Amino acid sequence: MSTARKLAPAGIAAVLALTIAPAAQAQTAAAPGPASIAVSGQALHASAQDKAYLRQAHRGHLAEIAAGRAALRKSRDRDIREIAWRLIRDHRRLDARLRDVADRLDVRLPSAPSAEQRAALRDVTARWGQRFDRAWLRLQAESHYRSLRLVQVELRRGHSRWVEDLARDSAPVIRHHLRMVRAEQ
Repeated sequence: MSTARKLAPAGIAAVLALTIAPAAQAQTAAAPGPASIAVSGQALHASAQDKAYLRQAHRGHLAEIAAGRAALRKSRDRDIREIAWRLIRDHRRLDARLRDVADRLDVRLPSAPSAEQRAALRDVTARWGQRFDRAWLRLQAESHYRSLRLVQVELRRGHSRWVEDLARDSAPVIRHHLRMVRAEQ
């Protein structure tokens, strides 16, 4: 057997050891603190604030999508139906980005809006005609105000660049939704 053949397994083992060791060290160093992942040599962290933002914003997106669907079913007002389509489209897009970031940071997201959000939507959908439309617009204004406050808190207290970027990018969309809703009230 040639010397090269004898040394090949040892060389492969050395290369593997060199590539695995830094990753293992990064994981053990990050274990006591917030969740992190290594990306191109840089660790990105999700603080408790970042995780809370991701979960609450995701629930908000789910609630807005559900509210948009309810408006499409119940409202006969063309303007409200247009707002509903816009909410569904925009919140699906925002939530797709959010889910991607949550996956990268290993943050588990809830599967449904909060009990409070579901109850508020149930109260609105119990109405008909113009009473539904007015209640739906009020609900949208309130939820978009809450979303803007959530964004502001994340931008002040967040740690993850990715989560802060999400919050920063969602703010103009939320403000636009709020202007559309206010114009109809």
